[in-house]
Amino acid sequence: MILEMQLILFYALSVILMLIVQSYLTTRQYGIQTLVEYREHITLTGIAGRSDRAVKNSLISLIFVLPAVLALVSVGQSSKGTVLALQIFLAVRILYFIAYLFSISWVRSFLWWTGTICIFYLYAIAIGSA
Repeated sequence: MILEMQLILFYALSVILMLIVQSYLTTRQYGIQTLVEYREHITLTGIAGRSDRAVKNSLISLIFVLPAVLALVSVGQSSKGTVLALQIFLAVRILYFIAYLFSISWVRSFLWWTGTICIFYLYAIAIGSA
């Protein structure tokens, strides 16, 4: 399997773990009884709310990075640059989740931009290879 695909699978698994953390924090805030009933009336606040927003952002990032990686894999365009971009992407996205949880705004924004630049780089390579 191409390393880029393994890295994207690892990121997808990390998003699942983020979702588990988010579920735990939401359960801590509202209790299991509230969550198994009618949930439309609840508003997540504090760390539970931040984790919910961070998970949603992580899912969006996964949706955006996946086409570029699939394009790279389909044309067999793997390089040290694409692997490094995905390694950086993976690291900063995990750190982004943590920074978002603890409300470290400037660091969170820097991590988001770094991950987004990695996505743009992968698209540029994929489009240039097509």
